[in-house]
Amino acid sequence: MKKRLAVLTMAAVMAGSMGMTALAEEVNLEEVTLAYVPTTMNNPFWSAMMGGITAKMEELGMDPSSQLVTVDANSDQATMNNYVNDLIAQEVDAIILAPMDCTAVTEALLACEEAGIPVINVDTAVDAVDKVAAIIASDNYKAGVVCAEDMMSKLEEGSKVAVMNQPSGTACVQREQGFIDTVGDYFEIVSTTDTEGDTAKTMTAAEDVLTADDDLAAFFCINDMGALGCVQACSAAGKEDILIYGVDGNPDFMGYVEDGSATASAAQQPSVIGASAVETAIATLNGEEVEHDQVVDVELITGENIADFDISDWQ
Repeated sequence: MKKRLAVLTMAAVMAGSMGMTALAEEVNLEEVTLAYVPTTMNNPFWSAMMGGITAKMEELGMDPSSQLVTVDANSDQATMNNYVNDLIAQEVDAIILAPMDCTAVTEALLACEEAGIPVINVDTAVDAVDKVAAIIASDNYKAGVVCAEDMMSKLEEGSKVAVMNQPSGTACVQREQGFIDTVGDYFEIVSTTDTEGDTAKTMTAAEDVLTADDDLAAFFCINDMGALGCVQACSAAGKEDILIYGVDGNPDFMGYVEDGSATASAAQQPSVIGASAVETAIATLNGEEVEHDQVVDVELITGENIADFDISDWQ
């Protein structure tokens, strides 16, 4: 399809040089190949996003089984960059990508730019924002804010809180910043640990915090899988009164919120992000102007309001 697009672009330039207005021809959707490059597929969030991608493609009359290429970088940016180079060699038309490392992904983005392949950046914003056609992400800062506000409504000033973060991800940094900015000096932040949002790593870190601070009151985690590690650590230590907050709205985590093992999760809408990414990719290929920064809202699900949500699926 790329050669045909190049011809259309040249035709538009020629028409413009003759003082004519050239109308862009829409791409033939049957000839478009999209690629989905998430951080990892070892997290239901990314599977839910792919569900939104495939559903939107089918709605547009596309066949995801033959027109969607997916890869799994297993949370390794070097592997992701290699996969992106492979996708460029395959001549995919657009790439929907969520980086593991917002800075190290620049190498892949530069390669895409040189190849003329637009990148739709999802969930976690890359550093080189000018190298992507659009950024579609949850309101990650707000996710931290709503968790902080709810925690403050439940705990006394000066309570001890531990933060489980992931500095390599812009989205995670924004969540943490929203939380920290909101709580200010209301809480005593006793520790901040990079657990990469991994359940096992977070559980180990949480065990260390519980040992060091017997009067810990709460955990704030940048995702639900990390929060699950805190649930496991608290359960093993018999600490059932510690508040635990996550971000994602992962259906696999909602049961813990429902039974009180966890306190809340700022729910994202990954399927909406996926569907919007497909629409934005097609619009970009059609030469349309697209909104560069697209924000998808989040909503806090707690034990008090969980009955208002269908927790069997992502929101």
